[in-house]
Amino acid sequence: MLASMRNFERGARMLQEVAATAVIVLVFVQLYLIAEYIFGDTGALSTHKTVGGIVPAVEVVVLIATLIGWRKDRVQVILSVLLLVVGVLQVQFAENIGSSPSVHALHGLLAVAVVLLAAASAHRGRTAFRPAA
Repeated sequence: MLASMRNFERGARMLQEVAATAVIVLVFVQLYLIAEYIFGDTGALSTHKTVGGIVPAVEVVVLIATLIGWRKDRVQVILSVLLLVVGVLQVQFAENIGSSPSVHALHGLLAVAVVLLAAASAHRGRTAFRPAA
């Protein structure tokens, strides 16, 4: 029973790392799509929004996997909670929070924070699997 629990935790840790990396990739895809839209491809905005709807779901996966695999690692849990909170707030700044372009511009700025938090989370997960030197 104990061995199967360890395997379950190890699987959750691997999922956490993969999901955090997926968040980074998806945000970069969104960055490309919004640049494509700015430079004239009007259809790219719809795809940007679709991908933007997927990212918070992946952030939830990061959090759930962290709570299973890293429940004793307070820093990893905090990173994952912050990733979800900042990610959801970032999405809300696109349309729902504020009424000025200056406020909506925080949507793009917070995308950088999402990438940094996801990278920190993935890095911590990745280094845990390296053998000690």
